[in-house]
Amino acid sequence: MKGVIVNIVATTGLALVILSMFVRLLMWPYHDLYFSTVVMQIFGANIVIHLGLRLTRKLESKYLALEVLLDMAYICAVVMVFGWVFDWFGAAPILILVVTAVVVHLVALFLNMARVREEANVINKLLKKRDKKQGLERSKLPTD
Repeated sequence: MKGVIVNIVATTGLALVILSMFVRLLMWPYHDLYFSTVVMQIFGANIVIHLGLRLTRKLESKYLALEVLLDMAYICAVVMVFGWVFDWFGAAPILILVVTAVVVHLVALFLNMARVREEANVINKLLKKRDKKQGLERSKLPTD
């Protein structure tokens, strides 16, 4: 559960940073995005997204691209529903909200892939170390 909470908080922060970059770079006068009510709405959307993604992880497919596509479709659907309910589209175009959601998901995916790769490297090193140790022990055994 701790990992889920960390992921929710991390993606909420990343979503806010990316959204504020769009606002600052494109010089849009959407200052109401900085108020705490909108931040809490985004936080709520991220909770719904992460709980839904946790459920979709139970459905496995042999096609990674299909899983990623379904995840992104779910994320976009949640963003659009929250945008409709909280009238986000009056402050930012739907395309910006959807692009922000997709970018956040892709960044999180790449960060997760890097972490998994690092964990795999550590496990492989431990296995090699164990195999070396067992190889030395086998060589000390008497042969028939």
